[in-house]
Order: sequence, then C-alpha cells, then structure tokens
Amino acid sequence: MIAAAVADFGKDPKRNLQYVESNDEREARMKLAEERQNKANGLQQFHYGYGNIVWAINQKNADKKARKLNWI
Repeated sequence: MIAAAVADFGKDPKRNLQYVESNDEREARMKLAEERQNKANGLQQFHYGYGNIVWAINQKNADKKARKLNWI
C-alpha cells in the first residue's frame, strides 16, 4: 500500500487524461516544426506576394523555385 502511494507521488493527474489535438493546433505545431527544421538546414525564407513563402539557400535559388511554382 505504501509502495503504491510512493509510486503515484509526483505524477501529474492531467497527464493521465487523453488529449485530442485539434486540426488548427496540429497545423500550427507542424508549421513551427517545419520552420525550425529549415533554419537548422541553413535555409532562408523568401516571400513572393501574399502568403507565398519559399525556403531556399539564396535569392537565386528562391527565384528558381518561385518560377517553377508560377509565382513570378
């Protein structure tokens, strides 16, 4: 009995509840993870118009990717 009480000591009861992530929360988490991964790979963010973002090493490569996507 004492061993069971000691084993449960310090556990957060909220962690025992099952958490369901909404689609908006998942999208925000994935976007942040992608941004961190791209920065870790040495890529920079380039913007083409409203909401059009390209990750590339330099401006020349970003222009190539944007042309391929018909943004310029």
